[in-house]
Amino acid sequence: MKHFNYIFLLLPCCLHAQSLRINPGVQVTMSGAPYLVLNNTSLVNNGRFITDNSTVLFAGATHTYIDGSSPISFYNLTVHIPSGELQLHTNTIVTGTMAMDSGNLQLNTYTLSLGSSGRIMGERNDARITGNSGGTITITTPLDAPHAVNPGNIGVEITSNANLGPTLITRGHVQPDNAQGQTGIQRYFEIAPSLHRDALAALRFYYFDSELGDKNKNELDLFAVPPGQNNWTLQGKDYSDGINNWVLKSNVNPSQRFTLAPARNNTVSGASVQIYPNPAREAFTLLLFSATEKQGIISLSDQSGHVLESRMIHCLPGINKTTWNIAGYAAGAYHLVFNRLDVKNTTILKQ
Repeated sequence: MKHFNYIFLLLPCCLHAQSLRINPGVQVTMSGAPYLVLNNTSLVNNGRFITDNSTVLFAGATHTYIDGSSPISFYNLTVHIPSGELQLHTNTIVTGTMAMDSGNLQLNTYTLSLGSSGRIMGERNDARITGNSGGTITITTPLDAPHAVNPGNIGVEITSNANLGPTLITRGHVQPDNAQGQTGIQRYFEIAPSLHRDALAALRFYYFDSELGDKNKNELDLFAVPPGQNNWTLQGKDYSDGINNWVLKSNVNPSQRFTLAPARNNTVSGASVQIYPNPAREAFTLLLFSATEKQGIISLSDQSGHVLESRMIHCLPGINKTTWNIAGYAAGAYHLVFNRLDVKNTTILKQ
């Protein structure tokens, strides 16, 4: 077994990217906190790569990658590739700082895990972590009554009065869509608390301009879908900031998958609907936004299409609010059907 206490590698610029390969049976140990600089050089680990408190810096002007027979665990990992990108060809762990100096980190269908202590630094529109073909960033962190906590600087800020326990947060960049063909921006989050899954939270979601696609940032609202489902429901927003690129929504059940999309995608003839909380345990609030005065009927039906309740509603221009008590119904999915209100039917989940 070969051992190296310190290693510093600086390879000259070349036409074709080179690679540092750690072969089976070889162990590279970076004792202490040294720097490993890979200039136009990829890293392939088929042996053992022990990084201790080191920093591995990928630099140069070409595309490089991280590969190997098993996930590599870094302490600090820095991307400094002004006209290229670093690609993942294997799952990768960063327990210290994931620094984005220049160029992108392409997830390339793999997972970048921040463990419980990793943190993203320097991410911005022209130096970001992305993965439109697949791949995720994850972090697991305890959230006990968090106040404006953005775990690992992953891009979602959480506030709640509840102890959510160890919470797994996942960020992805495949553009979400649902059964109706509605699409969000090229960023989504999944939040999975281990405790009090029905608690409410305020969530602030950040995004980059390059993730908008053809979406207008001034029209973005929060959409959510429960795990394993594909029927996104409009959660709306309380505030948004198109300069600093975030959308804030309070009183949301965080145990869902979230994305941002224009609310007009759920709109017909100048009307839209917002339901919260969803899922609901005892009652939910329905906000119906109407551009004109109109009257219609809202029906609550079960999975078989049987109408359980119906309400006549008279809408005035603007926001029309009504509360619906569903405490007496069994847990499951129910449908809200809108007649003569120019709003698409939607689903409410009863816990």
